[in-house]
Amino acid sequence: MDITLLLSENPSIYRQEPSEEVDAAWRQLGDTRLFPLTREEVLSIGKNPEDIVRFPQSFGLGEAYAGRLEVFHQVHCLDALRREAYFGHYYSKAYPNGWNDTSEMHRIHLSHCVEYLLSSILCQASTDIYTHVWTDGVPHPFPDFHNNRKCRDYDTIKRWHDRNAVDVAEFVDLTAPTGAKVHRTSREFKQVHGFFDVHEDNGNHGSEIF
Repeated sequence: MDITLLLSENPSIYRQEPSEEVDAAWRQLGDTRLFPLTREEVLSIGKNPEDIVRFPQSFGLGEAYAGRLEVFHQVHCLDALRREAYFGHYYSKAYPNGWNDTSEMHRIHLSHCVEYLLSSILCQASTDIYTHVWTDGVPHPFPDFHNNRKCRDYDTIKRWHDRNAVDVAEFVDLTAPTGAKVHRTSREFKQVHGFFDVHEDNGNHGSEIF
């Protein structure tokens, strides 16, 4: 891979300044649609099927559970950090007074993404090696990021996902069916998601957060 510090003559679209084309490329790369899992697949990842959201029969998927690939959420979070680097372009209208004017959800989402990406990096803990070279531009040794890596084929993963993905718009409108396990979350979890905008706070809260 060629991940140099300076931009090349034809830089990757992912390193370019904000534009509609750049935003579209990031959206395509970080496709967070869902896909169906069988009961056996749920068990194979150490989850209890009785605790997992199932697709209703109206989706036409049979006994299927909702799943997402982590890599796409990782890209989503990286894109969130990219947008933060161009705060004025993406958020100046919503938050004209800058970062201190942002909503609690905006800040929590960003801190989630930082820790989520950190945990992913530490979990994978790449042991690929990069070396250093001498240059006539700086007197000290300089990192050489022209590396050879054995990578998974992202395009193959994306094609599989495109074949199996389920539209997220209908999914997010689902509500818990009768008999489903419903986790009792903390007051803070409810507050940041706007629960009390439409519900009275009766003090009946759990301790779980997600």
